[in-house]
Amino acid sequence: MATYKKAKLLHIFTSADYTNKETQEVTLGKVKLQLLEVITLRNGEIKNELIDISIPKEKLSLYKDKIGSTVEVEVGVIGKCSYYGI
Repeated sequence: MATYKKAKLLHIFTSADYTNKETQEVTLGKVKLQLLEVITLRNGEIKNELIDISIPKEKLSLYKDKIGSTVEVEVGVIGKCSYYGI
């Protein structure tokens, strides 16, 4: 079953490369979508939450021209509040 996160796309960036200090193996940085989700709380207040979602580089073209728009991203959920694009 697919899970989706719907929010406003603010920015797209690539995280820094990671170098393993023991092996010196370099892992390339991941492409990330920076989303702004507006959440209405039970008391009626509004909460803005900034979410970074990693996506495969081959899916970048799906979002590249949508900055400033509301997008829907298929995600997998890790733990309580971490997301990754699938």
